[in-house]
Amino acid sequence: MKKTQNVLILLSCVMFCVFTFSCASSGGGEKASAPAGGEAATVLYKGTLEAYTDVNDKGDSTIELEEFEKDGTVAFKVTGNVTTAFQYGFVGWQFSPDEETLESLKAAKAISFKFVGDGQRQTVKYRISSVTDHAHYEFHFGGDAGKEEYVEVPIKSFQQPSWGNFKRMNQANVEDICWQTHESWRPGTFEITIWDVRIHL
Repeated sequence: MKKTQNVLILLSCVMFCVFTFSCASSGGGEKASAPAGGEAATVLYKGTLEAYTDVNDKGDSTIELEEFEKDGTVAFKVTGNVTTAFQYGFVGWQFSPDEETLESLKAAKAISFKFVGDGQRQTVKYRISSVTDHAHYEFHFGGDAGKEEYVEVPIKSFQQPSWGNFKRMNQANVEDICWQTHESWRPGTFEITIWDVRIHL
């Protein structure tokens, strides 16, 4: 009887060791995966920054764009002056994605970024090619002046302004994301820094 028990104990130990070794050595290459807590995977937004103004609408609003690195990611400080030489004066800055980022943008579930602003509201837009009257899908955001803030916008939270012609949200037609000054405070000056722009998949 004792001999049988000893054999069973030995087999159990062997099986436990094999299982433990197998689990410990099951790692692979570095692949995108969901962080602990069930959150979706994210990728950094990569591309080219470009500013635009209301000059084509006979406006004279101005903008300055300074690009640098913050927390290991691209950051951009944006300052400017919005006038009403054009009745609906504005300035903005677009983030044109590289090819890999564009594919991620088509599959995005949300967009996020960090910012420090001056307390005024701004707008982030998810632009699709089927919108031809500038009524792009957008989301308004703001925060306390001088305070670091975090914004995460689900794609379904982007809405077209009421004055535009409705176009169905088709992510396959996305072109880029951009930011634009909000109409609530024009005319006036502004300053905002944005960094760590990410796509949530």
